[in-house]
Formats: sequence, C-alpha cells, structure tokens
Amino acid sequence: MKEICAQCLQRHYDPVSGTETVVFSCFNQDQELDSVDFPTLRRRLSQNGAQEKLTKLWVDRCLRHLGWREAAAAE
Repeated sequence: MKEICAQCLQRHYDPVSGTETVVFSCFNQDQELDSVDFPTLRRRLSQNGAQEKLTKLWVDRCLRHLGWREAAAAE
C-alpha cells in the first residue's frame, strides 16, 4: 500500500516555471536537487525530532528492563 501515510510528502518548486508540485519521496527517490524545497523539508523533518528521541529512550528503557542491554556507564 504505497502512498498512503503521506509522511514522505515533499514539496517541489520549479525555479524556471514557478510551479509547485508535491511528490511522494518514498516512491520517487531520485529527485532533482534544484526542485526540492529544502527550508520546508527541514521544518517538516524537525517536527519528528522530539518523538524520535522519546522513542529511543523508551526502547532503551525497555531493553534494560528485560536485561537485554546494560545501563550506560557513567562518565
């Protein structure tokens, strides 16, 4: 089921014609760099940062609780 979650939506802007398009970057991996709207991409990706950090901490806690990972040594 491709193109269903929309997490990979990427805005493209054609500097020559001035047109804007939206592509599924998971489906269209090869993109022209001149068309990628990097400021929008940066803002969208930064929204995931807090959730990714919390998930990493939760997984680490669960693995330590199960005894599958040792606690990090204090520096």
